Formats: sequence, structure tokens, C-alpha cells
Amino acid sequence: MTALHPDPPTLFPWNEAEFRADPYPYYERARALGSVHRIAEDTYVVLGHADTMHFAKLPCMRIAEPPGGEPHPWEAFANTVLSKDPPEHTRMRRLTNRWFSPKLVAQWAELTREFATAAFDAVEPGKVVDGHFDLGVAPTHSVMCRVLDMPEGDVEGMFWALWDAMLINATAPVEGTREKSIAGLKFLFEQTEREVTKKMDHPGTGLVDEFIAAHARGELTWREILETTVVLYMSGGPNPAYLIGAGFKLFAERPDVMRAYRERPEIRDAVVNEIARLNPVELIITRFPTEDLVIDGVSIPAGSTVKFPIGAANRDPAVFADPNTFDYARPPEASRNLTFGLGTHACAGQLLGRAETKVILEVLAEKFDSVEIAGDPVEVRTDRLVAFEKLPVVLR
Repeated sequence: MTALHPDPPTLFPWNEAEFRADPYPYYERARALGSVHRIAEDTYVVLGHADTMHFAKLPCMRIAEPPGGEPHPWEAFANTVLSKDPPEHTRMRRLTNRWFSPKLVAQWAELTREFATAAFDAVEPGKVVDGHFDLGVAPTHSVMCRVLDMPEGDVEGMFWALWDAMLINATAPVEGTREKSIAGLKFLFEQTEREVTKKMDHPGTGLVDEFIAAHARGELTWREILETTVVLYMSGGPNPAYLIGAGFKLFAERPDVMRAYRERPEIRDAVVNEIARLNPVELIITRFPTEDLVIDGVSIPAGSTVKFPIGAANRDPAVFADPNTFDYARPPEASRNLTFGLGTHACAGQLLGRAETKVILEVLAEKFDSVEIAGDPVEVRTDRLVAFEKLPVVLR
């Protein structure tokens, strides 16, 4: 069933607080009308898991926005995998692939365990702690700094500068967003360039040093080094931290899952996968087709904007039985979620993000018997991304 709906603001009220807080009822109402919706003259929303899996990774589905119009702040990352399509994307991806191989991720996971153990050892049982920042952002950021061989810097400042920078990627940015995004980007790039420049004279053994060596061989431009380092340096903590925070909330709501996680190591990957399915961090995949397409009976011309809401695909009842319910026992063929993207543009660090989430929840379950949420967690949301602002928890 398909639809070209005449009233898209009612279906997808991107900037309304109710939609941002819980878009899933809206996705289900839209799905009842059709799986593909035209929401503007040249913009479409695709809700189905199968359609997303197939069409979002077609070679004609480009990640780079067609040229034209006012320069976009996100062009600050024009020289990274975030903005490039093959073959340039392939060249850039090769630079980092080996640093996030299964073998090295196992090493980074052990490093995560060290940082997480120190963080949990500092927690006084029965006292309120910020589960998001102290137990999620801080240890995962420290791991990424070791990967890059960069100093930890102003972790909280970088977190919120990244949030401000990404606000511009909302479907309908509100007034003042552009200025806030540009200021965030300025902070991120100034912080990063200062540290990368220092490494030119004081080299180390991290991924950034490999970038610098590639630059010396003429294989990377300075801008490619800088932009790629910003992406890794600034996002190494925030993205896995949201999944970790979601895991804390799950353990608080479902003590039986926390018990099972502690006692049954064989289910831990499945638990993390189900946490990821229900709690995507980046909420929409956007692509720009270079060829005319037909998705579920709807003709989509080349040059259109196609939005694939990850949360809608991850809760498609055609794939996930009782899709809004946490169920780590889903069979593998019915547990493929898109939280880390798909195809060429799947998250390069997803193995690391999954491993960090798994390890930090392991340390939590080993050291404490229970998690309580102390008051209401505070989330910040757009239609495009989500983060915790605060997650006060009590561990006992």
C-alpha cells in the first residue's frame, strides 16, 4: 500500500515536541496509510524495513546532496566519508578500517573495561550519579582518544558543540539553528586542529599519526586529516553513550534482563542488539537518487530527497513481531536493525560501539545488583538525532 499524502505536516510534524519525544505512533499512523509518502514537491519518506534495506544502499542513492542553493554548514565535512560516495568513500574508509577490525576492537573493548571499572569503582552505592556522562560518555571518549592518540580535552564542551553542529541536519531547522551549528563547528575544528598540529612536531602511535604519515606521502590532504579526525574525536563518546544510557534504563525497568545479562554471557550480544534496535541515535538516513525509482508503487524522480526514518524501519511489524517490545530472544533473521546504518555508509565504528556498550553493561551487572532511575531522565531531541542531557541513576 502506498500513499502520496496531501497533509504531510500532520503525518510528520518534525518540530513538534510530541513528535520528537515519541515519533513511533506517528510512524504507525503513516504506515497505516502507506509505506511511502511524498511530503513536499521533491521529498519522500520511506517507512518499510525491506524498502530501506534494498533502496537506501543502491549505488544510485547518493549521500552527497546535489549542488545548488545556499552553502550548508555541514559542508565542513565534505572531505569525509559522511559526505562522499564511492570511489572516494572507499578510499577514505580504507584509512580507518584496520583500526576498527575485530582483532583491534577486542583490544579497545578491554581498554573500555579498564576505564569503565575505574568509573564504576568511583560510584558510591545508593548515591546519585550521572549515568550518561560519567559512566557513558567519559569512558568511551577516553577509548577513542587512545585510538587516535589524542588528549581528552574538554569532553563536555565537545559533546555539546557536536550536538549544536548537528542541529542543522534536522528536516526543518528552526530559526537560529544555522548560527548555532556554525558556532559548534568552529569550536570542534579549533579544538581538533590545535591538537593535530601539535602532533606534527610530537608524533605518537595512534590513528591520527597514521593520517599525518599518509599526508606526508601525498595520500591525504590536510583538510581530509582535520575533518576525519573531528568526526572520530568528537563522536567517539556521544553515540555509544546513548545506547549505554538506554541500557541503564532497561535494567532499571527490567531487573530480570539485568539478572539474565549477568548470569548468561551468551545472550549479551543479543541484548545489546535489541537495545540498539529500539534506541537509534541518528534517526533518519537521507539519500539523493541519481536515477528515477519506484518504491512500493510510488515514482520517485532522480534528484529527489528520500528520507528513511530508522526508527520506523526498526519497528516495522512486517519484520519485528510486537515491534515496540524489548525481546532479546528474537531469531537472527528477525533482528536485523538499521541503527548503525547499512551498505557502504554503515557506521565504521559500529563494532566498537557495540563492544563498548556490551562491556560497560557487563561491568555494571558484575559490580551492582540493581539500577534505579533517580527522577526523570532528560533527553534532547530533534527529528534527526537524540542524546541524553542527564541520566541520574542510583546503583545498589
